[in-house]
Amino acid sequence: MALLLAGAGMARGDEKGTVMVGMEEFIGGTGESAAQEVKEDLNRSGVLKIKDGGAPAESGWVLRGSSSAGRIDGALLDPKGAVVFNNHYNEPDLMDNAHAFADDVVTAITQGRGIAATKIAFVSWRSGASEIYLADSDGGRLQQVTSGGALKGAPSLGPGAILLAYTSWNSGFADVILKDLRFGTERPVLSAPGTNSGAAFSPDGARLALSMSYEGDTEIYVSNLSGSRTRRITESKSVEFSPAWSPDGNRLVFCSDANGAPQLFVVPRQGGEPERLDTGYRHNTSPEWSPDGAHIAFTGRQSTGAAVVLYDLASGKSRALLPQAEDPAWAPDGRHLAAVQGDSLVVVDTVTGEKRTILSGFNRLAEPTWSR
Repeated sequence: MALLLAGAGMARGDEKGTVMVGMEEFIGGTGESAAQEVKEDLNRSGVLKIKDGGAPAESGWVLRGSSSAGRIDGALLDPKGAVVFNNHYNEPDLMDNAHAFADDVVTAITQGRGIAATKIAFVSWRSGASEIYLADSDGGRLQQVTSGGALKGAPSLGPGAILLAYTSWNSGFADVILKDLRFGTERPVLSAPGTNSGAAFSPDGARLALSMSYEGDTEIYVSNLSGSRTRRITESKSVEFSPAWSPDGNRLVFCSDANGAPQLFVVPRQGGEPERLDTGYRHNTSPEWSPDGAHIAFTGRQSTGAAVVLYDLASGKSRALLPQAEDPAWAPDGRHLAAVQGDSLVVVDTVTGEKRTILSGFNRLAEPTWSR
């Protein structure tokens, strides 16, 4: 695996495709803490790794920084010693600044997307009722963002983790709620008669795909965020649920029980004849389209139990990625997946297969979603 460098030709990583990066000692009162967090963020990226011991890395890339009162001045030097960028990170929380610096480093060296500053939301029964929780991509700074005790589920984070859509049964029926995570305000998007559930943000954050049953059978619809305009996408006598968008926003993958057990189907955003995906699994749920458009991750169930499975759209073949796991959610880098395994939330590198647990001991959790 070769990584594209910012104007410096090509560099090859180690046997896992990882480029080693040197790091000078960060100065300032919070320099040590800032350096440690940036190091951990980059080591978790899967594409970059900080060389231990302070010796220069063979790649020639070097980080330089200082931090005071949690603010960070961070610079990246290329293999020729030229400064690629020298940025000031001025958020009140050191963690936000370290995450932003790390993501800028990933982008500058690999031309890819960093995930340190992204968020993961999920459902947990930690408080005794199903509520929505939000955490950093490493499991840090966990917070409960809903309350009240009514059943809640199917969270979806909009771009930048500013808006959260989720399904609430507070009214006694399934309603889609839109919550502004900056201010804590929330409002129902759709509360039409029948079921309104499982909303998923479009890639641009302007629309929601969801299941609705007010016209009879449970079908897939697309709505704007105000709920003032909805479009029916599917028409069948079966139950359609769990829609997810393609990265270009032109197609939807969803589940349908038209053949008895849930199977995966793809349909144009404007509607049309759905195409069934032959995944090789008799029971398919929780589909998620990869950011590069090449794969769909889903929960596949056989007699041996559940597994997180990757379906390759080009070849039409599936491979089990994570056994005894479910509810996959793609990171915006297109490399990592979050999933539920037992009572833990785990993140798996789809390239190396390496897995790390970011949250555990929750008794029960489900339905993670990763911000874009």
